[in-house]
Amino acid sequence: MFLRSVANRITQVVTNPNPATAAFVIREFSIVQRDAAGNVTGVQNPFAEVDYKTSGGRDTYNAMQLSLTRRMSRGLTMNTQYTLGRSRGNTAGSNEALTAANNARALTDFDYDFGYNNFDVRHTFNLSALYEKRGWQIGGIFNARSGLPVNVIVTRPDIVYTDGTNYFLNPAVGRTAIINTPGGGASRNIRRPHVVPGVDPFISNGGLLFLNPAAFATPQPGSFGNLERNSIHGPNFRQVDVVFGKRLPIRGGSNVELRMEVFNLFNANNFTNPVGTLPAALPTNALTEANKVQPGQPYTNAAAGTFGTLTSTVGRTVGLGTNRQVQFAFRLNF
Repeated sequence: MFLRSVANRITQVVTNPNPATAAFVIREFSIVQRDAAGNVTGVQNPFAEVDYKTSGGRDTYNAMQLSLTRRMSRGLTMNTQYTLGRSRGNTAGSNEALTAANNARALTDFDYDFGYNNFDVRHTFNLSALYEKRGWQIGGIFNARSGLPVNVIVTRPDIVYTDGTNYFLNPAVGRTAIINTPGGGASRNIRRPHVVPGVDPFISNGGLLFLNPAAFATPQPGSFGNLERNSIHGPNFRQVDVVFGKRLPIRGGSNVELRMEVFNLFNANNFTNPVGTLPAALPTNALTEANKVQPGQPYTNAAAGTFGTLTSTVGRTVGLGTNRQVQFAFRLNF
């Protein structure tokens, strides 16, 4: 930690490494049948799925924090904070951590889920100022941060059908059933997709369409996707709030305070993360011809459904994330 005071300014620099060990992780698996060559041939149906829970996970948080404070001088007070942070680990911090439950190559392969944690925020900036003179008050707060991680996952059916040429079709007589989920069987059916090389996952001028479905593909049956957990971050956040006030003295040292507060002055749209789940688009589950996408082929807009779409704002009534709100206050101080 570094702390320096110059005149009426205080500059503070803090480094904040915070490793966490023995974090909670969960694995889900089925008891499967194998042939002589070790290939998975089916699930032993008399046995249900097994949840394997352990405290063998790990998380790290590293940050640099800068703070600049201006003490009251000529009526002006100002505070500024900036944080550059990064949080990574192999646990989602929940006993229903879908990615951890469904993507392990082995029960002890926790690092296959190593990636950015759900609360990872790269940049956070806050600026507040208040000017007071002759009973008047004018102040403002500016808050901004980079986006939160989007957990992009793909729904995969347990069983798919092939015609023998590695082309997957709807189930029919003469077609071979293949176990699709790695390791065989999982009721949650959620995995991470493959990344399509050279395709930007973001759409810069897509309106409410934030993520590009063509940047992702369904992995081959029985294989894992190569997208790192939480490697894609959602939309940024920014908001300006202002306050205007006036104190009017009355008898006996009492005063009346009139205030007007405006939240989200510029009415900025602060969206929550987009839909991050790609639907099952293999022919086994596709409802229309347009939805049929083979493993390894990029998702089409028709196959992706609402994936990548911004559907709601942060949406608080008052405070951070609200649409523009104006409120008035009257207070008697005595």
